[in-house]
Amino acid sequence: MAASGSSPPENPTQKHGSYANVTASSSHQSNLPFNPKKIVPIGTYKEKDGQQVLGFSSLENDRLAETWKLTLIGKFSFAIPHPKGIASGFSALNLKGPFSWSFANPSHIIIKLHLEEDFNKLWMGTIWSLGDCPMRVFKWTPSFNPRLEAPLAPVWIRLPGLPIHFFDHNALFAINKIIGTPLQVDSLTASRSRLSMARVCVELDLLKERIEEIILEFDDTTHAQKIIYERTPDYCTFCKHIGHSFAGCYMNGNKNRPPPPNRRPPPIVEFAGRESQDLKGSSGNIREV
Repeated sequence: MAASGSSPPENPTQKHGSYANVTASSSHQSNLPFNPKKIVPIGTYKEKDGQQVLGFSSLENDRLAETWKLTLIGKFSFAIPHPKGIASGFSALNLKGPFSWSFANPSHIIIKLHLEEDFNKLWMGTIWSLGDCPMRVFKWTPSFNPRLEAPLAPVWIRLPGLPIHFFDHNALFAINKIIGTPLQVDSLTASRSRLSMARVCVELDLLKERIEEIILEFDDTTHAQKIIYERTPDYCTFCKHIGHSFAGCYMNGNKNRPPPPNRRPPPIVEFAGRESQDLKGSSGNIREV
């Protein structure tokens, strides 16, 4: 995946090809040979049920995934736009840091960002429209599978009646760390201009039980802090998708399958023979839907 820069991408009409052609190795690219002297041995080899198995420890897996911690998955369910439309749409978003995207398969793109601010902005939008095609956004995890969706979602949380001395950035982080992974606070909480409640966005594991109350102890005081969740999405444990519950899943027979959408013909994927696209220097429109 190439890092993005300030120069515009190559003209997509210079070369033509399908998704398979695009993701194939290009003859003009330089290959990188292995240098045994620089290789750091990782993983443990073993045989299990007659098969060779290479296992990685949690520490090794975390180290390998560190480079991709600010990575999102964009999913096009009905039609995938022309790569030029994807590039111009991202450019119009005016993200502050460098970023790049690459096809993972014909319906998913991998979006690698370098600033946490850009990551949160794009992820918290949830659904975007690129090249007139809706794209849902999910957080990448090491166990990413294009047929499954990770049960992680950014959710805004309200803390009504929070004692005002806890409107401190560090205190808010500590409180919300019990609920999930704190991502950001809203502007009114940050400026302390609305002291009736604090509002924090948290990365929530949708499979875990919701915490409805946290007890805060300070001095000789015990404060029962109520937690209110805003628009928490459902997660189906049967089909492993966000947006509906097990009871509302048509794949397990609990609900009638909806009629197919009125799909327009998908655009032809034609662009320069390289996998990654430079996202800077293009003009276009991107809108949240």
